Amino acid sequence: MNTSSDIQNAAAQINRLHREVRRLCAESREKLDGALAAAWHAGRLLAEQKQTLRRNAGRGSWLVWLDASFAGGRSTAYRYMRLALETPAPETLHGLSLRQAYFRLGIATEPKTAAQQIHPVQALPESVVLAQKLLRLLRRRQKLSEGCLGDLATLYRQLRAIFEHSPVAQDR
Repeated sequence: MNTSSDIQNAAAQINRLHREVRRLCAESREKLDGALAAAWHAGRLLAEQKQTLRRNAGRGSWLVWLDASFAGGRSTAYRYMRLALETPAPETLHGLSLRQAYFRLGIATEPKTAAQQIHPVQALPESVVLAQKLLRLLRRRQKLSEGCLGDLATLYRQLRAIFEHSPVAQDR
């Protein structure tokens, strides 16, 4: 038979464990954000180094330098660079793991093999793919004509109205 002392001890232990879960989850989120920020910064530096090497030593020098100097593999370097080039700041992906960020940006995390037939990756909706292509195009172009900016401003207002009234945006 449980006494009130046993019940209080159980409640205290449950609450202690609950606090531990919350603390560990907060630490985990911080570690994920730290890993994402480190990958993003490494991607920026890798992209800068690639441009510098190509400019100063020619096109073939990049892969030679990468193989000799980077502790990770080529695919990791290219994922880091895409993460950095397709994301304005690591904070925009707050709370995501690297794998989740890669998936959200459409960056492959595994080589294309027969394993994909066993565990096929769900394709992103066409609207997301098109939006990513638009973002990449806009990031590559430094100067946009006034007409183009006007069209984009109109599109931005329309999208903003849709997002502000969507249930997903209201949950955040």
